[in-house]
Amino acid sequence: MKIKLFFAAMTVALIFGALSLFKDSSEKSVEEKNISVASAAPADENIYAGMQNAIYNTLNDGSEYAVYVAYPQKTSTPFLYNSKPMRAASMIKVFILATTMEIVKDGNLSLDQNLTLHSYDKVGGAGILGGYASGTQLPLRTVLKLMITHSDNTATNMIIDLVGMDTINDYVKEKGYGDTILRRKMMDMNAIYAGRENYSSAKDLGEIFRKIYNHECVSRECDDVMLEFLLAQTDTECLNTALPGLKIAHKTGALVGLFDEGGIIYGGPKGDAILVMMTENFTGEKTVIGRMKKFAQYVVY
Repeated sequence: MKIKLFFAAMTVALIFGALSLFKDSSEKSVEEKNISVASAAPADENIYAGMQNAIYNTLNDGSEYAVYVAYPQKTSTPFLYNSKPMRAASMIKVFILATTMEIVKDGNLSLDQNLTLHSYDKVGGAGILGGYASGTQLPLRTVLKLMITHSDNTATNMIIDLVGMDTINDYVKEKGYGDTILRRKMMDMNAIYAGRENYSSAKDLGEIFRKIYNHECVSRECDDVMLEFLLAQTDTECLNTALPGLKIAHKTGALVGLFDEGGIIYGGPKGDAILVMMTENFTGEKTVIGRMKKFAQYVVY
């Protein structure tokens, strides 16, 4: 009888031990998931408290979002949500601008040199250069500015031809933007049908905006030129409408199924902010812009 009781007791102990082990393993799994989602927001970064809940409460229309948030006056640590390579749309133009300014800094290009607009340069989509007469001479500064302020596709292709796609990708790789690549010119429908897209990520875009903000991208003088262009952005439907009265240096991008917005927001109640929001498989441009505006207000106010 004692032997039977002993084995019964051992069996119960083993069962409870196994259950306890399963419980510990399960709790650890949940904890690891939470850490992986908010890996860029350590517990001591109280400024990001509630950021993930804000994402769940605002960017919840069924579109896929990726987010970068940073408060550069308060912390060097950004908050990242779902950052991964995504179609870059016109956000890729920020990297093209930075590459060109690096060449200007090195003395191999001048912002005052003229570029000639040819008929074969002209493409559709965003921009105004397509309406200019072929043969028009334009300073490099003007072409770069139009690439940013009007997201001009013709201007962008002129810069890609001037600088070279390989040079742009070499710059991107050298500077550590690991999710970013330029694989086609603007409005290259053959490349699009072949599946060649340009990619970047919320992280890469957030980091280049952070470097421009800190004057650590190219040089103080060149970064000031880039800020001048970004501040003159003509697409004001999202951030500027959500945050009236604030100075915003930013870029937008749109393709079928996505809308992106990101840049530097100066003088908000929480301090200067860097915010990037990217989408894929969106539920509609009007819908995601409305959601982004609400999230931007949370970030800034």
